[in-house]
Order: sequence, then structure tokens, then C-alpha cells
Amino acid sequence: MSIFQFKEFTLKQTDSAAKLTTDATIFGASLPFSENVSAALEVGTGTGILSLMLSQRGRFAIDAVEIEERAYNEASLNFQRSPWANRLQAHHVDFNLFYAAAKNKNKYDLVFSNPPFFTKNLQSPVTREKNTAYHTNTLSFKELATGISLVLKDSGEAFIMLPAYEMTLFVDEIKMQGFSISHILKIHHSLNKPALRIIHGFSKHETEKPAEKVIYIRDENNEFHPGYIELLKPFLTIF
Repeated sequence: MSIFQFKEFTLKQTDSAAKLTTDATIFGASLPFSENVSAALEVGTGTGILSLMLSQRGRFAIDAVEIEERAYNEASLNFQRSPWANRLQAHHVDFNLFYAAAKNKNKYDLVFSNPPFFTKNLQSPVTREKNTAYHTNTLSFKELATGISLVLKDSGEAFIMLPAYEMTLFVDEIKMQGFSISHILKIHHSLNKPALRIIHGFSKHETEKPAEKVIYIRDENNEFHPGYIELLKPFLTIF
């Protein structure tokens, strides 16, 4: 589907290699943020879905970085067509260059990303955009962790979504930057399935026990789980 209609905005996803996923909508609907957030940054926005969902939930400005030109153009269009165009700005730039700019250092209260995570998998010989969207060719976990440390305010938080194993690799990198885990959210397809994705919140303030939450997409009858329905009700037209 090239056009996806949400309750308060429309998402065009014709050109971006990274299409809309269920776990991305859960990330956008569940990511916790402080009332004091005034400026946020998304790393690797793709279609712009996460930034759009957070714009519906909050009132802060969001910069969204995207290295692929077609995805950047699509995200820009989705932002312009949304009710929050004045608070959303896409940037066609490599995150490594973005965080190296002095003006972007220690600027953001919130950073969030659903980053590329394949490191050793076979890649497409013909579709460069998909390789960039899903593989760590242009943004390694070390580079992502380093960039977050530079652009995030000391009082800020970063939220990252990855598969379970890849999250352990990223945690190792960001802990080297002085961060600890502040939030843990596990997304399961159903009650008896292992976690499909892990969302971690990171902060430079030591947390004795991270806040933990579990989201199930389907219940024991393979119907949408009540918790999933309640979470996505403000966004999806099927609820």
C-alpha cells in the first residue's frame, strides 16, 4: 500500500525503502517523553512515521535526519501535508556529518531511532536504498551511540528500537558513552512468542531499576490484544 491513512495524518510510502511496520507504530505510540521536551531528533526517519506520531502526541519541534534522497523527499512531503508542518523539519544528511556540526551539539532533549541493524546478512546487489535502510553500511552502532552522546543534552533521553540480539550490541556501545538503561519495552507478536523488538531508553543519569513494559500484538485467540488496541486507538482507523 503506497498511501496509509491514519486518524490525523496520511503517510505516503511509495519511495522510501523502509515501509510502515507494526513495531514502528508501537514505538511511535509508546515512546515516553517529558513535558519539558522542546527539541527532538530522529535519526533515520524513512517515511517520517515516528516523527509524525510523536508530533501528534507532543508539542515539541522535531528534526529528522535521512541519508537516502528518495526517503528524505517522501518524509518531507509527509511532514508538509501533516497538521504539524511548522514543527517538523527533515534534513537530507548523513548523521555522521550532522552530529559533527558544532551547532548541533548538546541541542536535543530527546533522540529516537529505529536504526538499520543487519551487520553480516546478504545484501541486495541492485537496491542500494534497501541496503542503507536495513544494514549498518552507513551508520554503525558505535557511530550512532557516539552521535547521540554529542547531540543530546545531559538531561535528555534517547530511545532506540532493535531486535533482541542487536540491542545487546548497541547497549555495549552506548554504555561506553556514559549512558545507562532507563526504560525497557518489549514487543511480542503473541503471548507465547519471544520478543520481536526491544525498545530501550537511555540516560546519563544512573537508574536503579529501569521502567519495564511489555506489549503484545495478538492475544491467545489471535485477536488484537486489548493493550495493543488501547495504545494504537489514537492513530489507527481500524480501532
